[in-house]
Amino acid sequence: MFQINGKLTNKISIEDRAIQYGDGVFETIAVKEKLLEFWKEHYQRLNKGCKILKIKCPKELFLRKEINKFIKKTKKKKFVLKIIISRGIGGRGYNPPRNSKPTRILGIYDWPNYPEINFTKGIIMDVCKTRISSQPFLSQIKHLNRLEQIIARSEWQSKTISESIMLDFNDNVIEGTMSNIFGVKKNIFYTPNIKFAGIEGIMRGVILKLLKKNKEKYIIKKITLKEFLKFDEIFVSNSIFGIWPVIKISKKKFLFGKKTKKIISLLSSRMT
Repeated sequence: MFQINGKLTNKISIEDRAIQYGDGVFETIAVKEKLLEFWKEHYQRLNKGCKILKIKCPKELFLRKEINKFIKKTKKKKFVLKIIISRGIGGRGYNPPRNSKPTRILGIYDWPNYPEINFTKGIIMDVCKTRISSQPFLSQIKHLNRLEQIIARSEWQSKTISESIMLDFNDNVIEGTMSNIFGVKKNIFYTPNIKFAGIEGIMRGVILKLLKKNKEKYIIKKITLKEFLKFDEIFVSNSIFGIWPVIKISKKKFLFGKKTKKIISLLSSRMT
C-alpha cells in the first residue's frame, strides 16, 4: 500500500526528480502495533538529509499525523514503513528548480522473514568486491542513490551468507550492505568512523548511547579489514532486525561472546 502527497496511489510523475536523478532521501522504520520505533531519531535524520540537499522537509507534527492516518488503513500488526521525500517535479538537468514542491511518499511493506538462527546462533558474512566511495557531503544521510549497495548485494545469492562487509578504497571497513558493524577486542567495543563514507544508522546511534549509559568503553576509528578480522566478537545492526552476531567472515570464525550478548540484552530491555 502506498500514499503519495496524502492520496492512496502508487503512481508518480515521470518528471519527479526521485526517478530522474535519485534526488531525495528516505527512511525505513519498524512499526509494531502501530507504534513507530525510534521515530524521533528517524525524523531527525530525515530532516538532516533534507537540509543537506536543500529540500523543504515536512514539519514533524504534520508528517507524523499523515503517517498515523495512513498506517491505520492496514490490518498488519508488524510491518516496515518507508518514507521518501523527493525534491518533486523538475525539468531536465542537474540544476535543481528553486520553487519545486517536495513529493511525500509513504509505503507499507511486509515484515522480513529473517531466519531465527540469525539471532540465536549468528550469521556468516563475506567481504564485497564493490568498494564504497568517499563523499563527506553525502555520508551519514540516506539519500536515494543506492547503486553501490545494489551492486554489492548482487555479488552473492547464497542463502548461507546473510550480509557482507563494504570497504572504502583504502581497505577500511565502513559498513555492511544494509547494516552498521561493530567489533569487540579485550572487552572494548569498536565501530568504524563513517565521517567520509557510510550511513549513520539509527540502531548504531542507539547502541552507542547504550554503551555510554552503561559505562562500556567504545572507540570510533578507522579500522582496516586486517585489523577487523582480529577482533574477538563482531556484530551488525540495523533498525529493522536489531542486532545479528557474526560467527564467520570468509574463513575466519568469531565468538558469539558475552559482550555481544550484553548489548543484545540491553537493547531488548530498552525496547520493552
